[in-house]
This record gives sequence, structure tokens and C-alpha cells, in this order.
Amino acid sequence: MSKKIVAPAYVAAMARAEADPAAARFWVGLDIGFKSTAVCVVDVDGAVVHQVSMKSHATEIGRYLRRNFKSHVTLIGMETGGLSPHLAGKLREQGFQVAVLDALQVHRVLSVKRNKTDTNDARGIAEITRSGRDYLTEVYVKSNLCFEVRASLIMRDRLVKQRRETEAMIRGLVRVYGGRIEPGSDSPATFRERAIDQLCLIADTEGVDLRPRIIPLLDLCERFYIEAGRIERELDLLAASSPVCKRFMEIPGIGTITALSFYSAIEDPTRFRHVDDVAAYLGLTPRVYQSGESLTHGGISKMGNQLTRTHLVGAATVMLANTKSFSTLKDWGMKLSKRVGFNKAKVALARKLAIVMFSLWRDGTHFMAKAADVGPHRDLMQARATA
Repeated sequence: MSKKIVAPAYVAAMARAEADPAAARFWVGLDIGFKSTAVCVVDVDGAVVHQVSMKSHATEIGRYLRRNFKSHVTLIGMETGGLSPHLAGKLREQGFQVAVLDALQVHRVLSVKRNKTDTNDARGIAEITRSGRDYLTEVYVKSNLCFEVRASLIMRDRLVKQRRETEAMIRGLVRVYGGRIEPGSDSPATFRERAIDQLCLIADTEGVDLRPRIIPLLDLCERFYIEAGRIERELDLLAASSPVCKRFMEIPGIGTITALSFYSAIEDPTRFRHVDDVAAYLGLTPRVYQSGESLTHGGISKMGNQLTRTHLVGAATVMLANTKSFSTLKDWGMKLSKRVGFNKAKVALARKLAIVMFSLWRDGTHFMAKAADVGPHRDLMQARATA
């Protein structure tokens, strides 16, 4: 945008801003695409000052806003998306205030328009940024360190799933010819040995040699296992260097993966006003539908980060089924499972785990197996912190 803007709306808005400092405020809406971004600027009354399309690059967007609107930009709004964290971070480094809005909520607001275009979406986002922020959820943009941890967790999760899916495919192929690979193999070496035994048996009895097709898949499973193990070792070192994660892992059932997953999903505990908000943020609270005289409580909302929610439910399952040490938390979960069933109990316990982990983080305390010891321990840690 090297050319000077001569549009009448822009000229009038800037003249008004010079005459009246109270009117020298502009709100910007960005509809971000992979290659180009639609930009819309509105004034204090919601009138469109200027609209343009440019490359999805923070430097170019920032240069355009500084050159044409000086320091009068009040807020920049954008939807959540793949490029949103990067653009939001770079624009904030340039001194702009940026609000990242929940894409699903923005979509519902913009769906009232007859025609969906990038220009209309940018204008709608600018108007939401100016007047509708109180009604929509503003998304917290995490740091690069958290994104790096999340990337490792996602890669490890995908590698584990791909290995299991490949092993399941091999079991299915062998079963067609009457073979059966015994379950319960934790390592790819054991699974490989059992699979080759079945392949040799099928070659002898059925006269079909599946080894040229199956052995490359077994090699692939082994590579998945090795790479996932490498990532897990890196995560172990990272968790061992974090005092917060070390306190998380004092809880029975919480390991490296769950601790880092919860840590990277929250990052800043001060952004939650109440401890119960964490469970709702991770989608572990029931849905509520109320209309007139009807009030319905459904299943959990499943909003928020699915991977962290899965890790918490897995940790709750381990606590209920595998841990031997006593804790009030486990005792509560066992009693609940007898009343409502194991599946509902493990989700409820996962919600409790999220609240307990957040409380440990916020208060700087350690996990206490007995509920009666929590209050005195918290008072002791607070006294040490203030001393």
C-alpha cells in the first residue's frame, strides 16, 4: 500500500480525527487467508473508512496501518485460525492491540449476511471488534514455547495412533487367511515376532506368501515406535526441568504427557477467575439447556483442547484401575463408579484432576493424599511465600 489513499470516506475521517481527538479512533477487522488478507477499517460510528486486500504478512499490514492511520488504531480483530497466532504476535510486537476472537462464534454472527465474501467478513469482524467484544469469547494466544510443546505432544500422539492402526491392519490381513496374532504386545519386536510366525504358518498351510507385503509394514511400525520414544524422552527432560510439572506428577496417575499437556493448555493460571472455570475450559463440564420450565443437563461439552481432555481422562482411568496408593481423590472416584458406572466416573474424576492440578499450580502447593491435609498445607505454603 505505497499509494496515498484518496477515497472520500478516508479523507473525511482523517479530517474529523484531526479536528476532534475523541473521534481519532479506528477499529480494524482482518479476514485472514493463506495468501491474502482482507482488511476493513471502521471509525467510532461504525462507518467504513477504508477496505483493502493485501498479503497475509504482519509487516505489510502494520506498515499500512501506521502510514495511513498513524497511532489512531484502537484495536485489531481477527478470527482464530492457522495464521492467527503468528500474525497476532507480530502485530503486538509492533505496538498494536490485537483481539483474537473465537471463529465459531464469529461465524454465527456473520452468517446473518446474505452474501459471504472476504470483504464482508472483514467488515463484520471490524464491527464486532468495535462493539461486540462483550458478547464473544476472546481467545488467549499462547507463547511459542507452548506451541513447541503442543507440537511434540501432537506428533507423539499421531505416531502412536499410526503404529496401532498399522498393527490392526496387519492383524486384519493375517486373519483373512486364518492366522491370528496374539494381542498384548507392547513393543514392535514382540509384535513382529508373532506376525512373522503367523506369516510362515500361512505360507506352509495356505501356500500364500504375505511376507513381501507385510514385512515393510512391520518395519514402518518399528520406525513409528522409535520416533515416538525419542519424542517421549525429550518430553521427560522438559517435564523434569519444570517445577510445576514435577508437582503435577506427584498425583497418582499423572505422568509426563498429562502434566505437559495440561501445562501447555493453560500456560497462565491467572487468566482464570475460578478453579471451576478450568474444567469448563477443557470441555469436562455438562451441557445445560434451559427454556421455560424445562432444564436439561446433557453430556460433557467437549469444548476446548481435545488432546488434553483425552490425557486427563486417561490419567483418571489409570488412577482408578492401576494405582495402589490411597488418596481421597481415588476413594471418591471408586465410590462414584459403583453408583454411576466406571465410564462416567472416570470423566468426573478427570474433571476433579483438572481442578486439583490447577489449584496446585495457582497456590504453589503439593498434592496431599488426604483431603484433611490440604488446608494446613496450603496455609503453610502461603506463610512461607509471604515470609
